[in-house]
Amino acid sequence: MYNAEKRKAYGQTPRGRKSNIIGIWKFRGVVGDLDSIYDDIYLPAINCMCCKNPFSNRRDKCLDHDHSIVGSYNYRQVLCQRCNIHDNWKKYH
Repeated sequence: MYNAEKRKAYGQTPRGRKSNIIGIWKFRGVVGDLDSIYDDIYLPAINCMCCKNPFSNRRDKCLDHDHSIVGSYNYRQVLCQRCNIHDNWKKYH
C-alpha cells in the first residue's frame, strides 16, 4: 500500500478524524486543551448550541472560537455552519 493510501485510510478512522480536526483548530489558532474539547464537547454534540437543530453531517459541525482578542482564540461553542457563518449565536447571547 502506498503512503497516500495509508494516510487516506488512517484519515477515515476515528483517531485519524480527531487528529485532522484538532490540526485544523491549531492551524486556525484555537487554544486550550483541544483533546478535551474534542472528546468532551465537540464529539458528543449532536445539535447546534445556538439554533438547537441537529447537525446534518460531520461537515456541518463547527467549533466557534473568539476572534476578538488577538492571539487568544478560545473555544466558545459548537455550531452548525449556518449559525457560524452568519454569527446567529449573537442573537441568543
